[in-house]
Amino acid sequence: MADLLKFPANSRPRHVRRAYQVHRFVKSGCVLTSCIITARDDSDAKRQAAGLTAGNRTELWASDRLVAVFGAFENPIASAIRLHAERPTTEQ
Repeated sequence: MADLLKFPANSRPRHVRRAYQVHRFVKSGCVLTSCIITARDDSDAKRQAAGLTAGNRTELWASDRLVAVFGAFENPIASAIRLHAERPTTEQ
């Protein structure tokens, strides 16, 4: 009976979109704005993020993966984001 059933080869539908984070920075390195975009793939996300730069350094992230950087490159950028094992405290 199992050989009569046909399962789709690709279980992910073509119209599924992923969430990406776009962060724009001022010259001092502080975040100016952040927004979430949805895109079919990295290429689509890069195209959308390129339109959001407005002359500022802009980073495009997919979860904890740096996808692309646009704009000015004077300031260093991160290559990965991860959570600290311990939460920082303000007590000394």
